[in-house]
Amino acid sequence: MPGLLIGRDRELQFLESLLAGAAGGGASVLVRGAPGLGKTALAEAARDMAQQRGFTVLSCTGVRSETRLPFAGLHQLIRPILKHSEALSSGEWAALQVALGVTQGSFPEVARVGMAVLALLGLAAERSPVLLIADDTHWLDGRTCEVLAFVGRRLDCDAVVFLATCRDDDLDGNPLATAGLPELGLEPLRQDAATELLARHAADLDPTLRARILAEAAGNALALLELPAAARDLDLAAAAPDSMPITTRLQQAFAARLPQLPPTTRTILVVAALADQGGLTEILAAASLAAGSALSQADLEPATAAGLVRVAAGEVSFRHPLTRSAVRQAASVAERVAAHAALAEALRGEPARRAWHRAASTTGPDEDVALDLEGLATRAENAGATDVQAAALRRAAEVGKNQALRSERWLRAAEVSWEAGQYEQLAWLISEAESAGFDARQQARADYLREAVLGVGRLSGAKPIATFTAIADNMRLAGDYDRAAGALNMIAMRCYFSNPDASTRMLVVRAAEAMPSLDAMLVNVLALAAPVERGAAVIERLSAIRPGELRAADDHYLGTAATAVGAYDICGGFLQSAISRLRAEGRINHLAQALHTWAWAGVQFGDPAVFLPAAEEAHRLFSETGQTLWASCAQLVMAADAGRRGDAAASEALTAAAERTLLFAGLQPMLAMVHLVRGIAALGTGKHAEAYEILIRIFDAQDPVHHPHLRAWALADVVEAALYSGHRDDARKLCAELSVLAAATESPLLRVGLLISAPQLAADDAAGPLFETAMSSDLTAWPLHRARLQLAYGAWLRRRYRVAESREPLRAARDLLDALGAVPWAARARQELSATGERSLPRAIGAPDLLSPQELVIAQLAADGLSNREIGQQLYLSHRTVSSHLYRVFPKLGIASRVELPTALASRTSGPPG
Repeated sequence: MPGLLIGRDRELQFLESLLAGAAGGGASVLVRGAPGLGKTALAEAARDMAQQRGFTVLSCTGVRSETRLPFAGLHQLIRPILKHSEALSSGEWAALQVALGVTQGSFPEVARVGMAVLALLGLAAERSPVLLIADDTHWLDGRTCEVLAFVGRRLDCDAVVFLATCRDDDLDGNPLATAGLPELGLEPLRQDAATELLARHAADLDPTLRARILAEAAGNALALLELPAAARDLDLAAAAPDSMPITTRLQQAFAARLPQLPPTTRTILVVAALADQGGLTEILAAASLAAGSALSQADLEPATAAGLVRVAAGEVSFRHPLTRSAVRQAASVAERVAAHAALAEALRGEPARRAWHRAASTTGPDEDVALDLEGLATRAENAGATDVQAAALRRAAEVGKNQALRSERWLRAAEVSWEAGQYEQLAWLISEAESAGFDARQQARADYLREAVLGVGRLSGAKPIATFTAIADNMRLAGDYDRAAGALNMIAMRCYFSNPDASTRMLVVRAAEAMPSLDAMLVNVLALAAPVERGAAVIERLSAIRPGELRAADDHYLGTAATAVGAYDICGGFLQSAISRLRAEGRINHLAQALHTWAWAGVQFGDPAVFLPAAEEAHRLFSETGQTLWASCAQLVMAADAGRRGDAAASEALTAAAERTLLFAGLQPMLAMVHLVRGIAALGTGKHAEAYEILIRIFDAQDPVHHPHLRAWALADVVEAALYSGHRDDARKLCAELSVLAAATESPLLRVGLLISAPQLAADDAAGPLFETAMSSDLTAWPLHRARLQLAYGAWLRRRYRVAESREPLRAARDLLDALGAVPWAARARQELSATGERSLPRAIGAPDLLSPQELVIAQLAADGLSNREIGQQLYLSHRTVSSHLYRVFPKLGIASRVELPTALASRTSGPPG
């Protein structure tokens, strides 16, 4: 071991520091580098250091053939700590049992499995610190990597250190590579370290050969160890230098030892190289079938003596993954087919593994094998393993005899690849599917995929939207209603954010209205595609449905539809119902979207206690799942809050970061949100002229950032900016135009914006009746609008020398703006009150000011009586992380226990009724 780690002092010190600090909280690291640089050796060194410190070490190693077995790596990893499972909640244990194949059932979301694993690790860490090693994660199955990414981000308060290794050239698509874990990159050894390593392991080398190996190895530790041993067989000294990759040279070095081994040993090695698990008993059984005679461990001894494999605890492991590759490549086609056939025979009790080996041993059409693979694809679909599902369907299409089934298999493989974001082979898969023959329904599906593969991210603009809408309508005509609705929902979302012309939007509307029934998803389609033309109908439909009556996803669609048509007074019920149930179901992606929608709704209410925690959690979940575009949109909500508090610097930092992402994605229309947030920040610092110039661009149809549907979002802000910058007449014209829309759409947001704007824009002598009408309206669901109206009304009364009357609305405005954290606006209310001769106490600092968004959510849940474990399950956090947050919350609020939390949090405003 020490010889392998020459030149790695810095890396070893880093790992030592992680292990030394584990008692104070866990850590994660992704070790990455090219093959042969010593990633596995570094992991083994960490294992040794951890064991010396009394750690429990759990490990799994990725194997290329195991990538097709969902959760194979996870089972290997946590098997030693399953003894702690009795302490899991019933939900956690049930999720884990289904994931590991112990019981049958509806497959759990990754988040639920991740929480179960996190709980298991926490229980194990209570007895001793834990080192978690996942080696060669580029060959771990995707579901295991997703769970490990989930867990790796949540170890801050558990005595668990997580170390994963991955090849640099295999980072794409690996969830661990996009999890935001700290990374430790390995570079080739420096010349002095390489020379020392070679001298220690091959001291008697000829100087000429030594120089050649040092040049060939180029700092690759594995090459420095393996090339000397193979130099004679490869005749390395005599060979001319070439540009062959070092991995290929190493494979040749390993393969050079194989001809000297007995035939029975080579048979066992071929079987072991092709097996997806390393059990010695299983490998020997299959090798015996392949050889036609009984083989034993003694037949493997020559390979062990040659340093090609190790046998320990009943498992066969290769010296290095390149050794396994070398054995596979050195075997003839006939030898590989025979080995796969033998493995399939030996695995009759394991249908998933057997199916792959049967498929690999099949050289001609075989419908029975194809059906076996279809069954595997169904199980993979239930497990959410889209990569496995697509691979099984592709192979089933290749080996199947039935022509009609072949076309469907190719097409399903293409669809699954699209859903999984695997676009590289889509055109080829569609072509293969089409060549097998289509019916009308399949043709529409293929057209949809073909259009998608020709322009990923090209759905914006009139032509692509019209094309996709026609395809969705063809799906409907073919009776494929679910796919048609899903396609229309995606197209409608693009409509909302890309500003196509009215005729294009109405194509989407007509396609949706032609569907047999208008379900929740299609209501959302109408709202997004035509919030003006169909706004009133959508609101009528929403008013007839009670939150919680339908599925969680349907409540999300309905809540989104409500926000699209400005019905913020009724969106809360649907969105809060969706958030609660999606959270319980562990559906992180859908939950993040619902939280994001709720966060932007909260910006309209103006209550940071509503929108800030939702925005923070949405941003965290989007970031964790690699959805950078949506994470930026959630970040803009945080920027809006900073602007409302008057912190222009913080607001601009958040806004600029989000703007860069949106510009890079080429989503110009979404920049309207950036301008809205910048306008809010300018208002917060009293720069009204600047705010007006920023906000008016959203209303200008000729401006690149114009957004017709976001005008309602910005109305109250642009009117305020206009009033204080000499643009009153322009604002009046704007409101006159929007009044026509308000009448057509019945948008509550637009109506309330116009309601509070009318008296402010009127001449002083005419404003009285308009203020009275607005003040008598029920604005309970609109606290920020109400506070602005009260401030404007009080100021108007004071200007008309009705000083005594002005104080009541000004006090109400001050108190509500204080509660909403709108510090600059509250300061204006205080100034107005001061002008009436009334002094105000300084703004009281409440929980929303003292706590971070996540601390605020945790504190509220604790105040509601939830235990740390229950809070953790809701927020996908370790209960120790929850405890750590509460430990910081108590002194911030000046309290000593949970029982004091309700009182301490009483200063926060309640969200609008939903």
